[in-house]
Formats: sequence, structure tokens, C-alpha cells
Amino acid sequence: MNNEPKYVAHRGLSMHAPENTIAAFELAGKSGFWGIECDTYCTTDGRWIVHHDRTVDRMTNGTGKTKDFSFAEIRSLDIVAGNGIGDYPGLQIPTMEEVLGVCLSYGMHAFIEIEEYHQERDLEVLVELVRRAGMLEQSSFICFNANDLLKVRTIDDRVPLGFLSSKSPTAADLELIVRLQPAFLDYDYHVTTPEDIRNIRRAGVEVSLWTVNEREISRPFEAAGAAYITTDTILWK
Repeated sequence: MNNEPKYVAHRGLSMHAPENTIAAFELAGKSGFWGIECDTYCTTDGRWIVHHDRTVDRMTNGTGKTKDFSFAEIRSLDIVAGNGIGDYPGLQIPTMEEVLGVCLSYGMHAFIEIEEYHQERDLEVLVELVRRAGMLEQSSFICFNANDLLKVRTIDDRVPLGFLSSKSPTAADLELIVRLQPAFLDYDYHVTTPEDIRNIRRAGVEVSLWTVNEREISRPFEAAGAAYITTDTILWK
């Protein structure tokens, strides 16, 4: 078994630049990451943007629910918080297309987490924009909501899907993966163990872990066969 994991920069290299910004994603690319993870919302007028929180309050000079903004409104906001913010003036909430462009520039895979949207058609738009960007074969859609993943599977039968969970692994998780294939499980490392990883791998399913920021924590999971390690920093140096 190949125990070398692929490292994924959580919201970009977010320990060193403001999370989910072009600066953080470019820094991940320059640092040699295999991939990035980003969080996506659909605006009221159908544009997919990249931001983590359910509101814009923590990261920007605005206030309100992220999904309640139009594209023009959300682009008028300034990002005013995040690691290293003083080194990155003038940052905006990026579009999904802009983030995919950075991934293409650096040859990075994109873990695209589906957060909130307005109508079924929005998911079709998301898959299509990834396809148009030439990134469908370098992307995976991840989500805590199994129903959203099942919807994506009906839109595209090949793109990898990742089921996010902050609960300990269960047999139901593996049953879901059978329905979603090609797919993997994506766990908070706090709720799983290296032995869990070995058991899931024996079942033929890949496992991703988040968010691992210490090398001594990462090593046992890597030895157990974790396929992906999501991190805020650079673990391999």
C-alpha cells in the first residue's frame, strides 16, 4: 500500500494568508501543494463565490448572510481579517472561476465544498462552470449533506465526491459511498483513529482527514493509509 498522502491546503494556505482568498490559494500553489480546499456559496443572482462562513461578518467589512448577497453586493465588500491580512490589502471574496484559474496555473486539484445555494439549478451551474474551466478532472465536490452529493452525482457520473463528517465512522458511511462512487470519506481527524482508516481502506474506500496542523498527529494517519491530508500549513517540511 502506498502510504504517501496528497496534501490539501485548507481554504488555501490559510495559516499564512487570509483564508479563501486568491492570495491564500496562490501561496498554496507556490508552496507545492497537491490541492486546495475551498468553500462555495451561490449568490442571489446565481454566481458561485468562495467564502467559508454562513455570514460575511468575520472576514469582511460587511454584515449579513453570505447567500443573501447579490454578486455585485458581495464584490463590493473588503476582506479585513485573516492571517497576514496586513500583507494583503485590497482583497475581495473571489469567484469560483477565479479560484479554479489559480488551480489551473499551479496544477492543483480542487476540493470544492458545497455550502449554501438557492435552487436545484444552481448545482448544475456549479458543475458546468467547473467543466468549462477545464477543471472537472482535477476537482472533487465535498459536502456534509449527503443529499447534495447525490444531486451532484445525477448531474455528473464521474467527478469524485467526498462525504464530510464530524462524527465517528459508521457502516452507513460506507453504504453511502457505494451509492456515490467514485467517492471518498472525509473526516475530522478528532473523531477517527488510524485503525478506522485501515478498516475503511480494507473496504476499498479512500479517506481524507481535516484539519491536521501538526506533523506528529499526521504521521499515524498517513501510515494507516490516509489518501488526503487537509492542513492550514506545510506539514512535509
